[in-house]
This record gives sequence, structure tokens and C-alpha cells, in this order.
Amino acid sequence: MIHLLSYTEVGGHRVNEDVFVARSHPADPDCQLGCLADGQGGRAGGGRAAQLACETAVAAASQYPPAELFDPLVWQSVLAQADTVVAADLTAGLTTLIGLCVRGDQLAGASSGDSAVVTVGPRGSQELTAHQFKNPPVGSGGAIFVPFETSLTRPWRVLAMSDGVWNYAGWDRVTAAGIRTGGRELLAQLQEAARLRGTGGFPDDFTLILLETPV
Repeated sequence: MIHLLSYTEVGGHRVNEDVFVARSHPADPDCQLGCLADGQGGRAGGGRAAQLACETAVAAASQYPPAELFDPLVWQSVLAQADTVVAADLTAGLTTLIGLCVRGDQLAGASSGDSAVVTVGPRGSQELTAHQFKNPPVGSGGAIFVPFETSLTRPWRVLAMSDGVWNYAGWDRVTAAGIRTGGRELLAQLQEAARLRGTGGFPDDFTLILLETPV
């Protein structure tokens, strides 16, 4: 059984433009679907773009048989649908987007932008989104989605996060904490690492999703 924990909080402005959607596949409760989007600041509609991208991608992924979702090329098609829908919405701006699925010890997905997916386990850590493209962004109609896939070794953890996590907590802290601990303690450690020392707030929107298997 996969355990799912998450935390999101606004940072640096009034409205949280990070969005995530996570749910089981309707045909297989053991197949976990997840999407995370970080709406682009500096222009209107980032939050709307993120919400629309996640909802569209999860809905599209749910139409595929679970086994097909472990072909990462399918995720390129799924996320491209989201890019098209966001681009057609006149109220939506631009966003990053990650989509993934986990079942058993298999993970597959695709991404665009600077949000990130990291796995940790007995063999160390792996950033699955290291080679993604930030531009063109989702909502442009021309976003480039880079697929990823991996086999997980138990006990494993999968962390999907906006750049408000890794950019301010630091990659070394993220991976070290993920290897050392899990559950709510892991979420709390990364929150503390990313918070501003003076105010206790976050410098940017902070969203972290943790998928993990029991030890």
C-alpha cells in the first residue's frame, strides 16, 4: 500500500499558485496518479493555469488502462492535452506541469518546467526531472514534455515538489532528509529548511507531495 502525504502553503505573495491533484486510478486503487503544477508569476492567470493543467492531465490519464501509463511516452500525450486546454483558456496564464503514476515498485511520468521529482531508497537518490525544459511553458501550446521512468527499490520514497521547495531548502537537504527520514517528519524538516529565518514564511509558494511505501 502506498502512503500519500502532502503540504502546500503560499509564499511571497497573497495567492498560492501551486496546485496538485493526487488520486487512485479509477480502475485500480493500487495505481496512484499525481500531477503538480506551479503557476508562473509575473503575469495573470498562473493559478488558473496550474489548476486547469492538473485537472485535465489527471482526467486524461484516468482514461488509459493502468498498464499503459507505465509507458512514459503516454504521459507526453497526456500532458500535451493539458497544454492545449490551458492555451485555449483566455483566463489562464502559464505554468509548469508534472504528471506521474506509481504502482507497486514502478514509476513513470513526464514533466515540463522547474518543478521536480526525486526518488530516494537504499541505493541513494535520483532526480528524474533533471533534463526537463522550462520553456516554452505549459499554456503556450508548445510545451515540451520530457518522459521519465524508473524501478523503485524498497523502502522507497518519491518526492514531487515545486521550485519553492528545492530552490530554498537546497538539493543536498532534500536528498539527505529523504534518505534519513519519511512521513510527516520529512515534510516538517523540508518546511523548516525552506522558511525565511526572519519571518518564518516561505519566500515562494511551497508544495511537496510525498509517496512512500511502508518499511
